[in-house]
Amino acid sequence: MRILLLIAAIVGVFMIVRTLLRSRGGKPPETPGRIKEQGAVVRCAHCGVHVPQFEAYRSGKRMYCSRDHALADDSSRSDD
Repeated sequence: MRILLLIAAIVGVFMIVRTLLRSRGGKPPETPGRIKEQGAVVRCAHCGVHVPQFEAYRSGKRMYCSRDHALADDSSRSDD
């Protein structure tokens, strides 16, 4: 029974200290606003990873997540 009271007291002190420290900080931390829209997201034709269109590599009509995947897919299509 004494152990439970000791644990309850420790938790209570911890919560009080945490509340006091938060109130001293001044203004509350800012909550992030809406994430800015980055534009369309496209799927890599080689591995299937989705990347923002402005970061994607284009080879013909196909989009890729990296230059390596564009080159690898081009070489595998030319082997067929």
